[in-house]
Amino acid sequence: MQLEIKHATVRYSNSDKILDNIDLNITEGQFLGITGKAGCGKTTLLETIAGFHKPESGFVLLDGQNIYEKRFVSQSFRKRLQIVFQFPENQFFESDIWNEIGFGLKNISSSPEEKERKTIEAMLAVGLDINEMKNVSPFALSGGQKRRLALACAIVVSPEILLLDEPFSGLDGDGQNQIISILKDLHRNGTTILMVSHDPNVLSEVADKIVVLDAGKIQFNDIPSRVFADKYLCDKLGIGQPETKITADLIGLDLDEDLTYSNFIKKLEKKYLAAHD
Repeated sequence: MQLEIKHATVRYSNSDKILDNIDLNITEGQFLGITGKAGCGKTTLLETIAGFHKPESGFVLLDGQNIYEKRFVSQSFRKRLQIVFQFPENQFFESDIWNEIGFGLKNISSSPEEKERKTIEAMLAVGLDINEMKNVSPFALSGGQKRRLALACAIVVSPEILLLDEPFSGLDGDGQNQIISILKDLHRNGTTILMVSHDPNVLSEVADKIVVLDAGKIQFNDIPSRVFADKYLCDKLGIGQPETKITADLIGLDLDEDLTYSNFIKKLEKKYLAAHD
């Protein structure tokens, strides 16, 4: 799988450019974070990749095929690529969770037994109890449960590429950790993930690389430790720094380009033991 955005420029009607000459290559199995201040074009980039905004110039290519060409097979594309929007409740319309998740399988030729198996697997993958939750209305769920349901609806078709727009918005710490765990499992199993987030702590925890947008242009496309290296530049771009980076700088802790929380704790313990040897 190769996903490429080449010289893509997007604007809404007569507005200024929302995306300005974007060039981006996403390789199979990558976890790409997308961040930047409000209005920089993050969501538009995600939706352009998903096929919702045809660029006025440039291309979006999946395995060398322009996804906006008429001859492009959209049904196959929808199975290969799924998007979860920022407000998942806007995606729900079935009366219960079971049918909500199973809806994505209606256009996929498989037996009733296969559809049932995939629906069960999707529920288990996101931690929704089958016996307790299958008949519950999607609109009766908590915010965290709605996000997990939206993820289940996306992964039930086993997409190669998963697009996520602010999947942690409005969640408490436990809710964030649940979604992070799900995304890490998907990534380990080979799913290519593109995720919009304004949270540097989350991005440094899960992303292989991070794209920083500013006024519709890519300012950075690099590993988290390099993106978040310069506090002044991070503040100027409105992205901040992860707490692990801030704390490590304050106490003189070398994280070896790994800003994850687990690495921070490991390095901190090593520093403490060395100091008390």
